[in-house]
Amino acid sequence: MDGAATGIKPRPGPLYFTANRLLYADIDLQGYTVMENRICPFSATLVKDDFGCRHASQIVRRGGAEIACASVADHQRCTALLQAFKAVALPAFEVSDDLTQMPHSVLVKIQFGGLLGLQRSMHPDNAAGESVSDIATLVDEAEKQYTSISAVPCASLVADMTSHKLSRRRRR
Repeated sequence: MDGAATGIKPRPGPLYFTANRLLYADIDLQGYTVMENRICPFSATLVKDDFGCRHASQIVRRGGAEIACASVADHQRCTALLQAFKAVALPAFEVSDDLTQMPHSVLVKIQFGGLLGLQRSMHPDNAAGESVSDIATLVDEAEKQYTSISAVPCASLVADMTSHKLSRRRRR
């Protein structure tokens, strides 16, 4: 019998971290555990608690915190948006999309600057905002305003990404 016909929904299971992969476990309708890799593409913004997202779940592991996304659809949209940000920003930073070559600071600037620039372009009244209260809502609004994630004018956000100032680490 189908879950849609009975009104029974799969129940979320625990989150697991294994070998550099964050896995979100869902128990499907037949009782099998389904594992998916859903690390938030904007995790750098969420780890510091400067930004928020209604789908974010913080997972603590030995190497530090990770952020998992509780929504498959929103994870896919956010991943597509980050890829669009990177496609226009990496040439401006003069680096390639290679994790062994790209400094982590560039990826952080793309995440912070891209989201803040998107918020500024969509909400000019909040142009001085230094945080995004809900990334999922911002991505929803962008998709509605521009009809799709691929239509978001990311090229106009490059200046926001390249000029974003990273906060200094506190001394321990």
